Amino acid sequence: MKDVIKLMLKGGVIGIANVIPGVSGGTMAVVLGIYQKLIEAIGNFLTQEEKRKEYAIFLGKVFAGAGAAIVVFSWLMDYLLTHYEQHTYLFFIGLILGSVPSIYKTHSNMKLSLPAFLTFCVGISLILLIFLFAPVHHAPIKTEMGVSIDARQAIMLVISGIFSGGSMIMPGISGSFILVLLGQYHIVIRAVKNINVIPLFFLGIGVAFGIWSFAKIIDILLKRFPKETFYFILGLVVASVVPIFPGIPTGFGGVLTAIVVFSIAVFLSYKLGDR
Repeated sequence: MKDVIKLMLKGGVIGIANVIPGVSGGTMAVVLGIYQKLIEAIGNFLTQEEKRKEYAIFLGKVFAGAGAAIVVFSWLMDYLLTHYEQHTYLFFIGLILGSVPSIYKTHSNMKLSLPAFLTFCVGISLILLIFLFAPVHHAPIKTEMGVSIDARQAIMLVISGIFSGGSMIMPGISGSFILVLLGQYHIVIRAVKNINVIPLFFLGIGVAFGIWSFAKIIDILLKRFPKETFYFILGLVVASVVPIFPGIPTGFGGVLTAIVVFSIAVFLSYKLGDR
């Protein structure tokens, strides 16, 4: 029961991360030490029948925690981001940076080599490029009662879903950034707010395929090139701090609170990421 609760709590943190603009659920999975298992379960669920029950139980616990956290804590995160935006983001940065040593120790052979260094740089570059090209701020969206789409738009929603779904399990990459880059963010937000199932159906098809296919690719890379893949992930995780860095709070009280919040997050990342 203790392990079940712990896994659901980790799923809850991933769920909360998914309602934070710019924070990656994949990053939180790495921080919490379940990323490799999560990727394996998603990527091999359809192909490894003998382990399907084990994968289903694991994914069920993680997704149950994530779903519950999204429902229960979305209002709290909205409040914290509205009134304590800097400290909330600094807390997540503390979780991310505090996990770096444990990520480094995940694989037994992490001795730096040229291929490993190059993949680390590719990971950093990927996040920075997305950060540079994805607008952080956008104008408020006026919702409509309905969102009509044609065949071309439906195909675009499926394609966008594939890449945004893949980004959900890629550490450091926010799915909302991908939707903004592909010009589908407004359509998706309107569809969600108005519960318009037609656009969400086509998006959902792409998201499901994107999560599975990207998980499959990452699982293969982790098994064939573990050191290089972990260095790539490490680059994604380290660089993910840049897009969400909120600046330093002003005043002695603000700075002191920020230090305390950051320190608590670093400590928690060690405990929750216990391998």
